[in-house]
Amino acid sequence: MDSRHSATADLPPRLRWAEGGVLLAALAVRGIALADFETTLAAEHPMVDAYTYWQQAQSLFAGRDPFAEGYYQPPAYPWLLSLWGGWFGEMSLTAVRRVQLLLGIVTTGCILQLGRALGMRLGLPWLGVLAGGLFVLSPTPMLFELDVLTPAVTLASSTAGAMAFVRAWQRESAVWAILGGVLVGFACAVHPTYLLAAVAAALAWVVHVRHTPTWWLPALFSLGVAAPLLPTTEHNARQFGVFELVSHNGGLNFYLGNNPNMRETAFLRPGLPFRKLVLEADPASRILPERNAYWWSRARSEAMASPVAALAVLGAKAVWSVNDVEIPRNEDYRCRTAADQPLHWVSRLPGRFGLLFPLALIGAWTLVRRRDETSWTVAIWAALHSPMVLFLVSDRYRVATWPVLVLLGSLGLFVLVRQRQRMAWGWLAAGLLVAWLPIDGRTAMDPAWCRYQEANLQYMGGDRQSAKEGYTAVVAQDGWQDDMGAHYWLGRLAESRKDWPETIEHLDVVLRQFPDHYPTLKARADASYYAGRKDECADHLLRAYRVPGDRTSTGVKLVKLLRRMGRDEEARTLLAADPKLAAHPKLQ
Repeated sequence: MDSRHSATADLPPRLRWAEGGVLLAALAVRGIALADFETTLAAEHPMVDAYTYWQQAQSLFAGRDPFAEGYYQPPAYPWLLSLWGGWFGEMSLTAVRRVQLLLGIVTTGCILQLGRALGMRLGLPWLGVLAGGLFVLSPTPMLFELDVLTPAVTLASSTAGAMAFVRAWQRESAVWAILGGVLVGFACAVHPTYLLAAVAAALAWVVHVRHTPTWWLPALFSLGVAAPLLPTTEHNARQFGVFELVSHNGGLNFYLGNNPNMRETAFLRPGLPFRKLVLEADPASRILPERNAYWWSRARSEAMASPVAALAVLGAKAVWSVNDVEIPRNEDYRCRTAADQPLHWVSRLPGRFGLLFPLALIGAWTLVRRRDETSWTVAIWAALHSPMVLFLVSDRYRVATWPVLVLLGSLGLFVLVRQRQRMAWGWLAAGLLVAWLPIDGRTAMDPAWCRYQEANLQYMGGDRQSAKEGYTAVVAQDGWQDDMGAHYWLGRLAESRKDWPETIEHLDVVLRQFPDHYPTLKARADASYYAGRKDECADHLLRAYRVPGDRTSTGVKLVKLLRRMGRDEEARTLLAADPKLAAHPKLQ
């Protein structure tokens, strides 16, 4: 970007006041959202990936290593959470949310400056104010900031890196190039989605400086990106002998979104349905790189066996990825913004994808026509959007595009209002069509799923009676009668009341669908024992013992039971086949 159009040029006082107003609005909106969210059970109990991140961070804070089996998720975020815990002297969910909301304000400030730099280049000085305002009024980024998930960190780091990238270009500065790379590289270390954006930025830079004296700037930027990735890359190579830049779940995520049964696997709810699929990889192996290789191989083989179906899957995801509907994956924030929730007002904020996307198309078309360095923005948008087509469509991936989306959307709005070009109206119509086109019914909000999540929170909060009523209401809904998760927790609740017949009834529903689920087999065996059905207990303990993995403790319990029941021959057979079990001191 030409230094004569630097974002640091003198600005009219009104513009500076407007930018300050946007930052104050960001603080106010996020402060209100945090206050409302803190009144909910969800604020006390992180769920699914947020729960995993929080548990990992607590282990790190206590001096334990939670990554001995590999990095299922990138470790940078839990490391950062534990570092924050060190600053505050304790691991506090409220403190984490406050920091993340401040990072949201940092992101807003970076968008203001990026928009200002782009606007000065285009003769639209108010572009940054509009882009920052649209970001403040976008519910999706804010909802992720309230959760123990990565987007608050990655958005702040990546937008700050983009700002440094622009300044490196303006000032031909090696320091800014390296700093921009390190910030973007940290975003990659927290969430690998940004790797594609880093590559796109570096390539776009190379195109524009390859014949100039500053050809070395992209190289410095790339070195900066690589630096935060070195620790995990070195660890993966040293401990597992694999070249993985960050984590080991890319294969599973790729399979979930790229197989002939994608419409089922992409919508698998967390918990037992997801666990059942995961164990289709070698269930005895706990080494994540090995499982990762299995899923990559399986996805490739199934795609090669049916290439037409694979292309159809990509086409479906391309349509879904630009639709206004939130594609639920693990978390469905529509449950948190429902009419009866404290955050209901957040859903009324106007910064919806379906409105921003058509405007962003106009902005992208405008920049592409210019054929200058401003077209980088479009390349980065495409790179950030591509994981939804290549892997899974979900708001967790889509939120990465939001800063570029509001920048391009603001430009599109200026073009539409000021220039009134016919082509711009064509792009608007096309964008509105694909963004609001009805898609798969499974993307709709399911009240039963919201009720299930609420029951989970009540269970975690110790309100077992309300949890029981919630799970019971869930299995009464059409399509949920045999839900494994609800029946499993109903069974465990009945177990806590020592209602053994009800425990058996619910756990049997789970085992009919997931016959090798070890915790359910153990709980079912205990229920049978206390119900006086010792033969059933032995049968279920035997099934649990045969589930792949180290089941020595279960084998000990089984052998003792068989001996008490007079089934000595079966006990001797088990001991003869398992030397480790036979050597156990409790069986000597």
